[in-house]
This record gives sequence, C-alpha cells and structure tokens, in this order.
Amino acid sequence: MGPWIEELEAYTAPDFALASKVPDLITLDTLYEILGKSEVYALKDAQRLHKRQMSLQEYRSRMDVPDGYSQDRMLQILRDRCRYLIERGATLNNPHIPGTYFAGWEKITTEPAKRLRELVAEALRDAAQKVEKSASEIDRAK
Repeated sequence: MGPWIEELEAYTAPDFALASKVPDLITLDTLYEILGKSEVYALKDAQRLHKRQMSLQEYRSRMDVPDGYSQDRMLQILRDRCRYLIERGATLNNPHIPGTYFAGWEKITTEPAKRLRELVAEALRDAAQKVEKSASEIDRAK
C-alpha cells in the first residue's frame, strides 16, 4: 500500500503547505473586517469564529484580558480557525483503494470472517518462521 499512500500524501501536500503559510498572512485588518474593531473581544466573538471546536473551558483558558480577548489573541484565534479550515479541506474523505492493488489476491466470497482469520493466522506463522530463521542465522554467525 506504500505507493498508494505516497500518492495520497503528494496529492494533499500543497493543501497542507497552504495551511501552514496562509494563516500568518491574516492581519488585524482582516480581523476587523470579520468581527469589527474592538479593544477587547468577548467570548461570543471567539465562539462565532471557532464554532464548537473548543469547550467553554478551553475558550476561557485562551482569554488574555479580563472577561475577553485582546486583539492579538483574537487574531491568533482567527488564524487557528483558518488553519483548521484549510486542513479540514485537505483531508480525503473516503479515499478509494484502486482495484489494481488487490490484483492477485484471493477473493473471499463465503464465510469472510473465518477465512480472514485463517489468512491472518497463516501470515503470522510465516512471519514467525522468518524471525526464527533470522535468529538462527544470527546464532550461527556468533
């Protein structure tokens, strides 16, 4: 599956690069456009940006002035929201493994749970034999 996973990583890499770069481009002017200009922002302002991403306790723990948030702290919250949105959009929902990956695999059509257990047990036995063989070779080399 390595090549398929690498392909998906390459596919989403630009999105994650954007998620790391774009939030820092957001300025106080952007914050003012979205929430209006205020010396102190209220809890409801932070919740308006971040929706239900944090618990009430988390929102309160991020307050840096009495009963609210400074402009700088609210700017950081806005940047965090932007990062979250870009990263969320960068994920692949329900990626499909191409059928070619399974070429040559046994098709299990009856009693899949039983057959899968048998195949796993067989794979574990094979792996154990390889480990024992390697251990024997190491012992002989001593």
